[in-house]
Amino acid sequence: MTNHNLSDIVSDFNKLVANFNYQKAHAKYYHKELIKHENEDAPTIGLDNHRNEMKVFLSKISNHTANLLNVIVSDDISITEWHYKFEHTDWGKRDFKEVSIQRWKEGKIIHERHLYKTEKW
Repeated sequence: MTNHNLSDIVSDFNKLVANFNYQKAHAKYYHKELIKHENEDAPTIGLDNHRNEMKVFLSKISNHTANLLNVIVSDDISITEWHYKFEHTDWGKRDFKEVSIQRWKEGKIIHERHLYKTEKW
């Protein structure tokens, strides 16, 4: 896959994320063998497990926005910076920036890591 093709794929993926259309993003852009990390937490392994986590998370948020700030695409890797705002039933209001790093394989995300400040930091 060329960087140009990956840039187009990443652009489409980011539009889905910005619109909180995770069901379509999962179906279209996540590899079945996905490994996903939230900060330094233990990984979520497999697309079905990630889908289930997102379903629970999305059921608990409202008043959400996702603004894409920056994107880098190179050599089957994309790095995005986001500004998220939402209200969560357990955590309250959240307003934070997040960096997401995706490694792509066959036009799908095979590995993803999200980095953001937490109360632990």
